[in-house]
Amino acid sequence: MRNRAGYTRLGANDYYDDQPYEEDDRRFEPLPPDVPYASIALAIFLMCLGIFSFVAAWLHFTQQVLGKAQAEIGFTILGAMTFMPGAFHTYIAYGTWRGWDGFSWDQIPQW
Repeated sequence: MRNRAGYTRLGANDYYDDQPYEEDDRRFEPLPPDVPYASIALAIFLMCLGIFSFVAAWLHFTQQVLGKAQAEIGFTILGAMTFMPGAFHTYIAYGTWRGWDGFSWDQIPQW
């Protein structure tokens, strides 16, 4: 029966088992990860929103800005929920950009 894909069998001398393994074989190198620009922009936005919320909470707490009572609690919670992940992923992006050991673009989730 003829092979429909057009492949032919390898001869006895064509096998690679008898050849030594090359350490610099480029087939086994991982591809460089893509830079997640959208995720970095989101992390910077979340960090800035968190800083803004903390400032607004402080202004409400010191009564520099008058508004609803107990507004500083909501601003503090919003600031904590946005600042922590934003600052964490921004720090990872900065460490990767600087080339620090242990930091990689793969550690930032991509959207």
